[in-house]
Amino acid sequence: MIAGSSQWQQYLFIAASFFLLWELWRGWKLGAVRGLLRLTALFCAWIGGTAAAGATGTFLAFFSSVSPLLAPAVAAVTVGVAIYLGVSFLSGLLFKRTDDHVGVIRVGFGFFGAIFGVIFGLLMLWGGISLIRGLGALGEMRLVQAQREGRLATTESTALFLVKLKASLELGVTGEQLKNADPLPTRFYDNIVKISMVAGNQQALERFFKYPATLELIKIPRMLSLIQDPALQKAADTKNILPLIQSRQFQAAFQDPEILAKLKGFDLSGALDFALEPDPSPIKMEHGKLRRRVSPPSPPMTNQATTAPLLKPIATPTAP
Repeated sequence: MIAGSSQWQQYLFIAASFFLLWELWRGWKLGAVRGLLRLTALFCAWIGGTAAAGATGTFLAFFSSVSPLLAPAVAAVTVGVAIYLGVSFLSGLLFKRTDDHVGVIRVGFGFFGAIFGVIFGLLMLWGGISLIRGLGALGEMRLVQAQREGRLATTESTALFLVKLKASLELGVTGEQLKNADPLPTRFYDNIVKISMVAGNQQALERFFKYPATLELIKIPRMLSLIQDPALQKAADTKNILPLIQSRQFQAAFQDPEILAKLKGFDLSGALDFALEPDPSPIKMEHGKLRRRVSPPSPPMTNQATTAPLLKPIATPTAP
């Protein structure tokens, strides 16, 4: 049901080809100057959005209801779109199109405009690879959630479509080349699904906190005090972490140089694989795809309790 389709892959390539032809024609119509400025606007939007994400993300989280995890992305998109539209508007006011010229100048304007149009189209398709793969990873996460809630996968028609679209794009030798061309690594998309699987499994979550690199991280005094904060237990009980990550204590912890250094070298993929290793769930990640496996026989039930609140069974190490 979620396997890739060579026919879908052909449709994607046909759509990409028509898009490039459209951008070639559009570049011819806009002309060389407007075409070059459109590429410049795209580059400036990327630079400005990246700078805005780092400079205003925290500020936006403090003075709005946007989550600190989403604030940088909101700031980047807002500033990037504003810059692109602004430069495009000014170029439309100040410079002529190809049809406004005659003779050899008209041909030259159209020719270079078409080249810039193809470059613009290729950049859009490059970003489209990440978009399709990212949406497919979110679709896989929805299927994991549906399985965890005991619902049939057929109830998530949109998720199934996105997963199949991603699998079709990655099909065969061409798909491997597209994955290599993606600016985001494959493990980024795999980790999105693994995080969802760990978050919904108590045993996996406990093993995640027992991973050696995780233990080293939570030995840091400021991180240790954050873990022992009653607000964390409350957030776990209510399954609502937004009030926690909006707290000043949480943000101060993740601005600590020692914590940032540990996080920079933290092997998230290794920690997630370690957490999911004994997971008896019928869903398992294998090479970035969802696979079913037969669960081993469960041991006889005892009278002892087998569940406990989040973080309580985890032994918290003390700082040396």
